Amino acid sequence: RWQNEVKIRLCLHPLVLCLLLSHHTCIFAQLITSMAAANPSSRRRSMLRGALVGIALCAASYTIIWGDYVLRIPLSENFQLRRHRMMPRDRRQLGYLDSEPSSPLKYGRTLIDQNFQSLVRPSGIDSSIFRKMTQATHGAGDKGYDESTACDNIFLLMPYSFGHNGHGSQLNNFILAALVATFTNRAMVVLEPPPALNVFHSNSQFGCPPEAWETQVIRTGAEPKKVGWNKDFPSGLSRLLKHPAWLSRQCAVPCPEYTYEDWDELHLMNNYTEVPVPKEITCPTSEEGGKTQNVLVLSGQQVRDYFISYYKDKMLDRVQPPSLPAAEWALRLGAAPHEARVFGGLTERHEIWDYISGIMIRSGIMRWQPWIARDAEAYIHQIEGLPLDEPYDAIHVRRGDKLESDARRFVIRHWQLQGLYDEETGEMPMNYIPFSFYLKQFDDEEYDEAACTGDEPVRLVYVATDDPMTVQGEIDEFPKDSEGNSIINTMQSCREKTRFIFGTSPSDQTALVGYHLDEGPSKGDCEERYRRNIAGIADLMILAKADIFIGEFNSNWGRLVRTFRLKVNDSTKILHGARPVLKKEMRVAWGNQQPGPPGW
Repeated sequence: RWQNEVKIRLCLHPLVLCLLLSHHTCIFAQLITSMAAANPSSRRRSMLRGALVGIALCAASYTIIWGDYVLRIPLSENFQLRRHRMMPRDRRQLGYLDSEPSSPLKYGRTLIDQNFQSLVRPSGIDSSIFRKMTQATHGAGDKGYDESTACDNIFLLMPYSFGHNGHGSQLNNFILAALVATFTNRAMVVLEPPPALNVFHSNSQFGCPPEAWETQVIRTGAEPKKVGWNKDFPSGLSRLLKHPAWLSRQCAVPCPEYTYEDWDELHLMNNYTEVPVPKEITCPTSEEGGKTQNVLVLSGQQVRDYFISYYKDKMLDRVQPPSLPAAEWALRLGAAPHEARVFGGLTERHEIWDYISGIMIRSGIMRWQPWIARDAEAYIHQIEGLPLDEPYDAIHVRRGDKLESDARRFVIRHWQLQGLYDEETGEMPMNYIPFSFYLKQFDDEEYDEAACTGDEPVRLVYVATDDPMTVQGEIDEFPKDSEGNSIINTMQSCREKTRFIFGTSPSDQTALVGYHLDEGPSKGDCEERYRRNIAGIADLMILAKADIFIGEFNSNWGRLVRTFRLKVNDSTKILHGARPVLKKEMRVAWGNQQPGPPGW
């Protein structure tokens, strides 16, 4: 890829390269030896010189490859070589776009780029999940399911009551529900309310894309006119997410004689304070022969309540296993048999949560509907200054209502440590933690003082926040270079040049959208709600795919993004002592240092 320079990487394994170099060195030594055959002492000196040359070349190859060096050849605009030098490779290597190509998905006349359909890069999703699901049916103890029994046990999720929460809360809740469904070996089916019972305009908390409308062409050549809602278009949470077929097992809503009102009443019987073990419902199917279905129906809040009060401990239990072993749970999420064995042997709770998260996100648990991916791609492409094929870092700054509830004690603690909190009056310089404190998370990076030449590359930092005006004001206070880049004085030797990027410029009031999905009335402008939806989804994808992510776990966004930055390690390496899960770097700005279970 020709941009500012050419990077030539030495990719041969050092041992192979060393053997090749040694081979050619021996040939060279033999030539010298044959030329000096008449003089034995000269022959020995030639062989010694050849051996020394081989050792030197091997040492150089090991230094270059294991030191992770890159030969950089900067290019002028007309591609003429100007100069070259050996230098350590930049530590940051991750851009937004996947380095591995993926085929676009067809949606009507549009091709959907898979880089914009998930919080995970396309190469991080296992497309063989359906085959593994079939294998899981014949796993240990044959406790899976087959086509005839796939829909016998249903976990019915009713997410509507959770619809007034933001993106992070709703998406985390979906993950939590999927954990419960797969742990209990149930097909997970989502039930949305009918239009008459849905308070949201266009029947979804995620707004209305063009496809949500039913249109009619009044006269030839004129724009189609909106004449009503498309009744066949997905509503509720299903307007945002493609429900995975391996999770639903392609089962329909159970018990066809029950209406939504019936289910709404039935789910109320599960109150965790009075019913410690969630009750199940048995009802007849539409099939002949008197077949029945067993249904566990929970709302979004009930999923959280029963997870923390009942399911969590069972998922972590390795002394007295629950009804289904942990390994079989992993298989139902798409793990390979050797990965399931590794998971079954984990005992440390953070490793258990991270490992099952890595398996789950690899299975494609969360993929956007095609219209979401299409419009999020368009939104991301219009962000000024964000190159999708170059490394960048990202910071999430959550303020708003969180500062009045969950995060307030951490804000107070921050100013107490600075000696700036008045214990009597409760006054402090500001009711939030300054943006500069987030930037201090870059301080632990190592710099070679001799390498600080003053022409270091500019660090690109994407900022996602619900308080852009204030954050931009804080950035304006930083010193600037001649190109407008902020000069960040860290504890290291180099004064780092940083360029901050926002999804929408805080100074452009005409382009600003709301920063919380549920901002404004439920029956308000559904196109405006959809724009907020797309802006939020774009922010989440940019944060999840950043090289370094700085955030905090008091926010649902911080916890969600971290989950999608996990990857299951190779089982062989784990058996030899490696960590079970690889984590793309996240630095916690403040607050809780541990995120808790996935989806929490």
